[in-house]
Amino acid sequence: MMAMGRLIAKTVGDLTYHVRKFTVGEIYEFFQKAVDGQSTEPDWVGNVLFEDVTLQDILTFTDLTKERIHAVEPEMLDTIIAAIKEENPHFFAACQRLEEAGKRLNQVLITPNEESVSSNGPSSPS
Repeated sequence: MMAMGRLIAKTVGDLTYHVRKFTVGEIYEFFQKAVDGQSTEPDWVGNVLFEDVTLQDILTFTDLTKERIHAVEPEMLDTIIAAIKEENPHFFAACQRLEEAGKRLNQVLITPNEESVSSNGPSSPS
């Protein structure tokens, strides 16, 4: 990874951790790794446990270990996720815009155009 952004100390309950504030270069690198990493085996639970963030994202944006993340309750991770989003608003805004663009593209791809609807083959004579 490129030169890392700042680490900001945070506390939730008795847990002290650091949130990484991404630089522009790190944002580029994160999205490139996301594209390149499509071939790896997904963490199905870690990918759906939270709405906007995966467990891998928490590992990327904090200094927490996988073992430490697995040892805390989801509500504590909600607080950590909020801190990650607070420190990286541009990154999460970009994610939202990408998701919206993907939805629009998907609509275009699945919505039949007028020509294909009316050209289902020759009409039978009446």
